[in-house]
Amino acid sequence: MPNTADVDAIRKASRMLDAPDGPIQYLRNVEALLAEVKLPGSALSWFGTGAVERHNAAVDGHLENVRTGVEHLRKAAAQLEQSAKNWERSDQPWVVK
Repeated sequence: MPNTADVDAIRKASRMLDAPDGPIQYLRNVEALLAEVKLPGSALSWFGTGAVERHNAAVDGHLENVRTGVEHLRKAAAQLEQSAKNWERSDQPWVVK
């Protein structure tokens, strides 16, 4: 019995990752909101400079994590699309099974 896969479902999953209500868009929204919470250097007067620096460093760390998440989700979408293409070609006689 040959292996089969629902190629349309794989493609749909790939498209859903970058849908307007999908996880990539969610992370883009989070990224935009996080960028807004960075503080200017003089936000807490001269005495609060260290706190502002630590706050902004934490925000930068979160932003990097969000950007990495977006990158990984884009790669996952591309891999799903490639998997769908591979399954489409799996019934062709030149493919080694």
